Amino acid sequence: MISGSLDLFSNRYMKSSVQKAGSPSKYEKSGNEQFVTELSKWLFHERGHLKAGNLRHVKVGETNEPAMYRIKDDLEFYVDIYEWSGNSWEPYVADDVQVQFYMMSPYVLKTLSTDKKGLYHTSFKVPDVYGVFQFKVEYQKLGYTSLSLSKQIPVRPFRHNEYERFITTAFPYYGASFTTMAGFFIFSVVYLYNK
Repeated sequence: MISGSLDLFSNRYMKSSVQKAGSPSKYEKSGNEQFVTELSKWLFHERGHLKAGNLRHVKVGETNEPAMYRIKDDLEFYVDIYEWSGNSWEPYVADDVQVQFYMMSPYVLKTLSTDKKGLYHTSFKVPDVYGVFQFKVEYQKLGYTSLSLSKQIPVRPFRHNEYERFITTAFPYYGASFTTMAGFFIFSVVYLYNK
């Protein structure tokens, strides 16, 4: 913190009375003492200091964190966020914490729900794009320290044996290939046996 004047912290400014220009009412004390007290608490991390940890993610219905995800998997994301109260770490409660599922740009951006005990969570579907993604929590709020967490995870496409056996959108192609085979067979019979 940079202060423009040492007088800001002087006893004379903290204890002096103030009066608004053009107003007859006079106040016993300025708000300078409260301002300096709150500023020093924030500056020395006695107030507004956030800590995050235990970032984890799992497939829906599972308990162990996977080594990689497949496209279109459903997953759940969790992170714990706490605030220093001066004596101990208390659960931080806010409704504006977000997670990004990120690969060069965010593919998924979700606001996290909280249980009011420090646990933030959400669930979403992995996008239909494969590559190396990151879970990112970038949290910046005025009056609080910033949080920056990330965890990398690969996303793979379907394996060849994980697709449906017959894809309904491919029926015209199936029909075209069988029609071509039948046409070639008829042409061969007519050509060979025609005198």
